[in-house]
Amino acid sequence: MDLAELLRGREATPVSALAAELGVSRRTLLRDLAALRERGMPISGEPGHGGGVRLEGARGLTAVHMSLDEVVALWLGARLSRAASDLPWGGASSTAMTKLLGSMPKARARALRALCGRVVVGTPASANVRAEAGAPPVELLSRFEEAFTSGRGLGFEYRDREGRQTQRRVEPHGLLVQTPVWYVLALDVDKGEPRMFRMDRIARPRLLKGEFTPRLDVIRALLPAELDWRPLTGRWSS
Repeated sequence: MDLAELLRGREATPVSALAAELGVSRRTLLRDLAALRERGMPISGEPGHGGGVRLEGARGLTAVHMSLDEVVALWLGARLSRAASDLPWGGASSTAMTKLLGSMPKARARALRALCGRVVVGTPASANVRAEAGAPPVELLSRFEEAFTSGRGLGFEYRDREGRQTQRRVEPHGLLVQTPVWYVLALDVDKGEPRMFRMDRIARPRLLKGEFTPRLDVIRALLPAELDWRPLTGRWSS
C-alpha cells in the first residue's frame, strides 16, 4: 500500500507511525508528504500528543486527487471513445469531467483547462495515412509528455514524406489527435515558423534546455481553416 492510500483509510496518524508502517525513514515520509501536497492533496498536520497528519475532505471518489497528467489522460480517453462511435454512457463522459473539474481547486482547474486547450481531437486519420503509419518510438511518449506539460523544447530527427532526414528543434505548443495517428503542433526554433510533425516520423527525441510559453496562435496556424476544430475543453481559451 502506498502513502496516499494509507492516508485515505484513516484519521490523523503520527508521522513516525506512518513511516514505520511503510518501512521508510521519517525524512523519506516527510518528503513523500510534501510531494503529495504538490499534487494537490489536502494533507493537514496536527501537532502535539495525539496529533498527526491526515487527508482532509470526504472519503470516496471525491477524495481521489490526481495529477494534471492523469486527468488529461482520462479526458482524452473519454473524448476519443465518444468520437469513435455512439457508445453506451458516451454522453456521461462530459458530465463526469465537469464534476471532476468542479471538485478541484480553482487554480488547478485553470491549469488543467489551459493544458487541455492545447490538445485537439480531429477526425480519424484517412485510410491512406492509417495504411502507412507506424508506431512512434517508445521514448517519444515520455519525452513529449514532459516537454508538453513543463514547457520544454524537443529535439529530434525527422523523416518527411519524401524520406529526407533532418535535425529539428521545436517548441511543442499543441497536440493533434487523428486516431490512430497524432501530430506535434510546434514552432520550429531554427526556422521561426509553425510546423506539424507526425509522431511515427520522429526518431531519437530529447528534451532541450530552457522553457517557452505555450501559444494558441501556433496551434491555430497549423489547423485547416475549413474544418471546425475544437480542443478537449470544447472551446478555445481567450
